[in-house]
Amino acid sequence: MFGLWKKRKPEEIRPPTYALIDGFQTSTDAFYKSIEDELQTRQVPGLDLVRLDYKEGGLLSSRRDYLRMRRERLTFDLCSAPFGTSWFFSYRFCEIPAPFPFWQFLIVLALTAVLAGGYVALFGALWGGVIIGMTALGFVLLLRNTLTLGFEDFDAWLLTVPVFGRVYEALFRKETFFRQDTRFMYVEMIERIIQAKIKEVTVSEGIEKVEFIEGRPDMHPLLARLVQVPTRTSA
Repeated sequence: MFGLWKKRKPEEIRPPTYALIDGFQTSTDAFYKSIEDELQTRQVPGLDLVRLDYKEGGLLSSRRDYLRMRRERLTFDLCSAPFGTSWFFSYRFCEIPAPFPFWQFLIVLALTAVLAGGYVALFGALWGGVIIGMTALGFVLLLRNTLTLGFEDFDAWLLTVPVFGRVYEALFRKETFFRQDTRFMYVEMIERIIQAKIKEVTVSEGIEKVEFIEGRPDMHPLLARLVQVPTRTSA
């Protein structure tokens, strides 16, 4: 929704998972489209789908298309691409950081002061103060009850708004069991769909078994930056 949000570097919550299929080729775009269609059918509240292109290396390097599935600040970045005569699928479960530096706080204060000054200039000190108070109260009630009012998509959108999104998350967005449960369901559903679609596209070519491997940097930190030791998690 916002370029700043899309380009912000995600932080991995757990090691990436991948599957390498020997002697196999498919269409990246068609594979992403199948997942997008499936998620549209599921009607996951607050889910945002976007295609991203990440550079393979430096400034002049080629780019690879990724599919990002984001809900709140949690994302799955999925890649489907050739590797020689083989094909690989990989996905990363990440969190998009939401830093709140002091200069952003100053911007919020400045915007609030401008808004308050506008009310006073239009309605006078007395009625301007009353209207400011009523507006602030109504706004706070709205922000504190976005889920109760059925505004799941609005809640997800607020988190993406530069500056204000961090204020909303810190001050108004109450953490509840329901938010935690839906977060768990989002993670479980996305991972199930990814693996199911990988198996679906490979079985159509006669490949009956797909191994999903979790990359774990269980080695010296300096070496772990360059290579990850695979640990088989499922088949």
